[in-house]
Parts: sequence; structure tokens; C-alpha cells
Amino acid sequence: MITWAGLAAGGTEAVRAGAWESGATVAGAVVVVLMVGASVSLLRGPAQDPVLRLLWLLVILAFPVAGAGLWFALGRRAPHPQDPHPV
Repeated sequence: MITWAGLAAGGTEAVRAGAWESGATVAGAVVVVLMVGASVSLLRGPAQDPVLRLLWLLVILAFPVAGAGLWFALGRRAPHPQDPHPV
């Protein structure tokens, strides 16, 4: 739907550009929320090797969507309980 304000601002192209900008803003916000959620989950999770935790954090920060997805799919696995009767 074209409004008078949209036409006055530069025609239909200005209205379409606004829609693209809104979509990009929403997509960016989703990426930031996903990255922050994965980082918080990593840092508040059960204790694990600090080097492994740092590597996961670097992956999440370097590749926000893929890194966070990998963390939620693979990294959140519960640590295996140690054998109470080692040989």
C-alpha cells in the first residue's frame, strides 16, 4: 500500500527501501539475540575445560549464526559422568 507520505518522500522506491531496511534490522536483531543467547548459555553452563570454553566463544563470535547453531546442536551436551571405579 502506497501512502501520500511515501509518495512525497520519493515515490514507491522510498517505500520499498524502508521495508528492506526494516527487514535487515529485524534479521540483525535476531542474529545478535542468537549470539548473545549462545554466549550466555556457554558461560553459565556446567564447568568444562577453560580452553574449550574459549574456543567455543571464539567460534560463536566469529561465525554468529553457524557458531551459535553448532553450540546449541553439539556443544550443550551434558558432560559424561566419570567412571566411579577406575581401573
